[in-house]
Amino acid sequence: MSGDGFFFEEFEQFAANFHKTLQEETFVIDVMNHLGNIMIREVKAKTPVGQYDGSVFFVKGGKLLVFEGGTKRTGGYLRRNWILDGCTKEGDTYVVTISNNTEYASYVENGHRTADHSGWVEGQFFMKITMDEIMDQLPSIVGPAYKEYLMKFGFS
Repeated sequence: MSGDGFFFEEFEQFAANFHKTLQEETFVIDVMNHLGNIMIREVKAKTPVGQYDGSVFFVKGGKLLVFEGGTKRTGGYLRRNWILDGCTKEGDTYVVTISNNTEYASYVENGHRTADHSGWVEGQFFMKITMDEIMDQLPSIVGPAYKEYLMKFGFS
């Protein structure tokens, strides 16, 4: 810059860089939210739905008590409770978060002891499997979006 004013070319460069930076951040957040929506869709599809036969379970005095009664029904509470918390920027990193506040979600995901402590129920690993699949698909998801983004600036 000169003492009497400024060079228009310098201002144009500044404006272009500023605009590009704003666009890049918007692009990254949009792509991350898109990935979050894909994760939600995929993890919901993989989340098991309980089938209940009408039995009622209680643990009393260290013993498992089972009573027949009630009606047969299908669950789905765990599947319905997946939510996209959104994308945040943490330093130079963008993080997309999905969550499920169902208290037993981690037990279904990772496995747990049986009610009478005599065995182990294997985990379903629906979240881990979903994340592995998303990571494998990442280039095919982000690549076309980035190409479309660059086309807005005249690049092909």
